[in-house]
Amino acid sequence: ELKYEEAISDQLYNHIYDQSTVSLVMKEKDSPPYAHILERGEYDKPGEKVFADVPESLGGLPASAPKNRMGLAQWLVDGENPLTARVTVNRFWQNIFGTGIVATSEDFGIMGENPTHPELLDWLAIHFRESRWNVKDFLKLLVMSATYRQDSRIDVEELVIDPENRYLARGLRYRLDGEVLRDKALFVSGSLNGRMGGPPVKPYQPGGIWNAVAYSDSNTAHFFQDHGEDLYRRSLYTFWKRTAPPPNMVVFDVPSRENCNVRRERTNTPLQALTLMNDKQYVEAARRLAERVMLSDQSSVERRIENMYRHAFGSDASPKHQAILEESYRKFQSSFAEQRSDAESLIMVGDSIPNPSLNPIELASLTMVANQIMNLDSFVNKY
Repeated sequence: ELKYEEAISDQLYNHIYDQSTVSLVMKEKDSPPYAHILERGEYDKPGEKVFADVPESLGGLPASAPKNRMGLAQWLVDGENPLTARVTVNRFWQNIFGTGIVATSEDFGIMGENPTHPELLDWLAIHFRESRWNVKDFLKLLVMSATYRQDSRIDVEELVIDPENRYLARGLRYRLDGEVLRDKALFVSGSLNGRMGGPPVKPYQPGGIWNAVAYSDSNTAHFFQDHGEDLYRRSLYTFWKRTAPPPNMVVFDVPSRENCNVRRERTNTPLQALTLMNDKQYVEAARRLAERVMLSDQSSVERRIENMYRHAFGSDASPKHQAILEESYRKFQSSFAEQRSDAESLIMVGDSIPNPSLNPIELASLTMVANQIMNLDSFVNKY
């Protein structure tokens, strides 16, 4: 009877343990860990012992700091160590202005570039540290600065002197990152799902994209697209398979995440325009933007085009742009009137169902105009 009770107790314990979340608890060893300098880098020829520390060339650990992870953390934010704050503010600057004050944001060493504005970098680093590393305050400082709010129009003489705008004589202008472009298209169309947190999602990707690079017994051997509101979550939540990242983001130079990438390259290729014009995510976003204005404004086509432009840019279209977009609408409407099936096929792109109360020819024509708006240089680039 006692053995039986012990067996039941063991089964119950194992059941509870299997259902529980395991949390690893760490503590420092009684004896400090060490490694060996390897002679000529050969693993079987250990040389002198070395212990955890910071190189003297980088200032060394503070006198009161223990030689462990806590000591490393204290050294990183120590007042005598300017490097952490300088590297951090330079990366924030890169995110806002497109290029860091030190262009080689991944390399502050002797092989990296010198800062274009060294005194500014020093001041920003000190300000960031003295504000107790307040990121929100620092980003607000940058975007409210006169430098950030400059006009981006280029003077010919300035272009000759400073073609890359490293001296910040004009406003910034660069293509948006792939994730930002996708989120922007979803937001403008009214589709963006703003829910915070939760598991990753799998929005539109080409069928079979994972097959060639996956192990047959892997749980990511095959791509299965999500449906419903998960298709319109922010790009931050997109499930990422490093060996087969989403093509509609990779084409905009999004890194594969197979290795750390501090600074992205920015290219300008025909594939990017073709993606914005034809990718399912962007075509559906254009249609939903057209639906958005058709359902909220029952007046003229001209007003609807004005509203689409206003949703995309927060401002009114110039008379020149308005005239071009209206002419485009007339051409698309004429074409779809002759081939109604083309209009019906276009508005069915994507998982969402178009509003049945809307005229398919009008909706398809406005969808093409919305797609044209989302391909404008001022939509794709940050000014």
